[in-house]
Amino acid sequence: MIRDFTLSFSQLSDPRLWKPILWATILSLGAIFITILIGGTFIFRMVDSFSNNLSGWMSWTDGWLEAVAVVVGTFFIGVLGYFFLASVYAAFLGIFIDDALDAVREQHYPDSAWIKPPGIIESTISSLRFIVWSLFIYLLASPLLLVGYFIPPVGLVLQFLLGGYLLSREYGQLIELRLPREVRQKKPGKLAHGTVATFLWTFPIINLVAPMLLGASLVHARLGTQEKETKSFSVLKDISNRQ
Repeated sequence: MIRDFTLSFSQLSDPRLWKPILWATILSLGAIFITILIGGTFIFRMVDSFSNNLSGWMSWTDGWLEAVAVVVGTFFIGVLGYFFLASVYAAFLGIFIDDALDAVREQHYPDSAWIKPPGIIESTISSLRFIVWSLFIYLLASPLLLVGYFIPPVGLVLQFLLGGYLLSREYGQLIELRLPREVRQKKPGKLAHGTVATFLWTFPIINLVAPMLLGASLVHARLGTQEKETKSFSVLKDISNRQ
């Protein structure tokens, strides 16, 4: 794993690895902004509709009730958006990551079996499916995460493992789609790689390249293993032929 991440980090100077990062950053920030805007507007209209029904001695609460509800609600949506930013960012990156995966493969494993990437529609559907799946998993695990944060460092460890599972599964699947069907694995990705990437996500600036490092490291893990198996098979075949 250390080798995989070291090789990935050393290739960050390649422009083809930064193009997906730029697009994912712009689209993720835009998506979060639009979500906050729509959510804030919805909360304002709901509170305004409610306050219009107030009468008598409760009518004095109209102004400050609306303000507090909108501010608190919008802040909550923003926090929730930031909480899921890693999944949204990873999903957008997954749409544009194929050129980066090609760059890693061409530099380190030019002789490995590799097929054309899926179309933009298929990639977009896969990314949307990943976002929905991430939301479902996080909501399902939220009680454990909430309890875990009162027992340090259980909550943090659970979050790293959960994020590691989701990210490694998603990017592992993207890599499997670039391999011939006969060699694809049913359980793509590596939890350890995904957990390290989730840990790196907690650091500002580094978090922008963390998913890219994960994707590249999984290419090294997958194609590196495949290359070793091919060489071992060739050696055994030569020995068999000599005998």
